[in-house]
Amino acid sequence: MKVSFVRARYPSVWEPTNLMYVSAFVKDRYKGNLDVQILDGFFDSDEQILNKISGSDYVGFSGTTPQVPHIKQLSKLVKKEYPSMKTIVGGYGPSLQPFTFLNDPTIDYLVVGEGEQSMLDILNGTATQKLVSNQPIMDVDSIPNPDRDSIDLNRYISIAEKDEGRRVTSIMTERGCAFGCTFCAEGEFGTIWRKADLSNKKLEYERAVRLRQRSAKLVVEEMLEVRDRFNITFFKMNDAETNPSKPHFIRLCKEMIEQEVNVPWGCNMRCDKVDDEMCALAVKAHCEEFWMGLESGSPEIHRDINKGTTVEMIKKAFDVSKKYGIKRRTYALLGTPLESYETIKQTEELIDYVDPEIIGFSILAPYPGTAYWKPEYDELDWSQIDEFSNTTWSSNNLTNQELRREQSRLIEKYSDKLAPIIRKKQKLGIGGSQTLDSMMGAM
Repeated sequence: MKVSFVRARYPSVWEPTNLMYVSAFVKDRYKGNLDVQILDGFFDSDEQILNKISGSDYVGFSGTTPQVPHIKQLSKLVKKEYPSMKTIVGGYGPSLQPFTFLNDPTIDYLVVGEGEQSMLDILNGTATQKLVSNQPIMDVDSIPNPDRDSIDLNRYISIAEKDEGRRVTSIMTERGCAFGCTFCAEGEFGTIWRKADLSNKKLEYERAVRLRQRSAKLVVEEMLEVRDRFNITFFKMNDAETNPSKPHFIRLCKEMIEQEVNVPWGCNMRCDKVDDEMCALAVKAHCEEFWMGLESGSPEIHRDINKGTTVEMIKKAFDVSKKYGIKRRTYALLGTPLESYETIKQTEELIDYVDPEIIGFSILAPYPGTAYWKPEYDELDWSQIDEFSNTTWSSNNLTNQELRREQSRLIEKYSDKLAPIIRKKQKLGIGGSQTLDSMMGAM
């Protein structure tokens, strides 16, 4: 049996870890012969994808909300070219906009939630309905490491090497998120890590499994194997946050020290959980970068977005990590409902205080699953909307044009600290002055 997985097109790219995990799982559990390949719309044109999937029994598409239109476009092309080929969609976008696909005749199966067991059910012929959904696998250590054999990983590594001068790849230490940020589907919706059933033309979700953590020993063993195989010089932890709890982060650092990984790495960190002990161990474990969401300098906005952090927590986290020489990257989120010129001024003051080495500015995108989603947003062309190129969203006090003007002003003010993705998109026209499609054409 031949299976092709395709990550839909998006103008920035990291390896599709979710598809790599699904591929590894089905290759490990499927009893028959299985030939798997993983393709990416970032590198491959639609015509190339159609040629490469020729002879496949199944083709599975995955993506987030901005990639949904391309998934639908690909499924139509596949059914026209290969009518007997079974099409499958999954990932964050399809899981959070299920009826977009349930009502699409070019889609044979919709996977909602975690993909491993559902994909295996489809291949085994035990999936009896179009909607396929399973309980998350509680023992994440039982899931094989991502399939790095069925994908050309060097295509991704070479981009980082060109842009950053280092060979970067991703490692996941956990699945899900334990926190409740209103601007994120992981927080407000409770993650896609849950089973769903169709009842009376409505989707009913079981309670979410918020967070599952991998064994530190297995994480580090994977790092060592990938380091040696691909000559990796920097690891990016692909977690919502790598310190959801202090013990998890401490275990990872101690294991890296014991097994002598000796490769620099960076990770998302919650500001409320950064302290001297964690920073000291992080440095010994060769962690060189903390990526910490500042979001806003307004105490009122911090309460409103339900992240659980305060301005004082942010200041403390940046102060202590600076003391240990850790490079600090931060994100500022413009446009939450209470945003005004005054709150943006507070954000500037906080940025100036914490003085991060790297910063990025985005505008809130009301993605499905967030607190800001509305049913009528289904009609938007999400291929032209993301948090960097957003001509849609306004706050209670500022229009979209005013938000984009402030975003551009801040980008100019902090131009010497810009995150790489902002630098790249600035060259192409940031803040909605170019569409995502035109960005892709210029890259």
